[in-house]
Amino acid sequence: MPEAAQQGHLLIGPPGSGKSTLAAILAPLLGARVISNDALRKQLWGDANVQGPWPELEPLLHEAIDSALAAGENVLLDATHAQLSWRQRLMHRDLGVRRLKWIGWWLQTPLDRCLVWNRSRERMVPEQVIHAMHRTLTSRGDRPDKREGFSSLIRLNPASSDHKEQINRALQTILGHEER
Repeated sequence: MPEAAQQGHLLIGPPGSGKSTLAAILAPLLGARVISNDALRKQLWGDANVQGPWPELEPLLHEAIDSALAAGENVLLDATHAQLSWRQRLMHRDLGVRRLKWIGWWLQTPLDRCLVWNRSRERMVPEQVIHAMHRTLTSRGDRPDKREGFSSLIRLNPASSDHKEQINRALQTILGHEER
């Protein structure tokens, strides 16, 4: 019987949508190491706000993913992943003999709530960036779709009163897929 594939959990949502909060909730439940582009930027440039050159950050991201997988952990990637090309480049890179089952977590937080939550954060993102990424994620070309290569694409609204139930249903779906 083939060995079960490790999981890659890709959080998708504009800044202020609740991705880091969700990552903190999910990581221990999924046996996943959180890998955050903000933390990598801070490590590389000393400040999470520095939007330095992607070709300098990308190898660090891939090393962090490879390290977690080598340690037998699942990975949970905390970044906007707003553009289809960004998701595709990450999900379809060569992992050698490793198999990675990708699960997308699309945070469909209303724009007004993203803006409010952003204003209450220690590190605020410029509002025009939030508007642009929210618009991108709802555009036809970049809207997340299971056909991108996800084994599951879970839609959540962290601003909803039933967000905990949404997370529990999603976890049951993922665990149900693992048992098949």
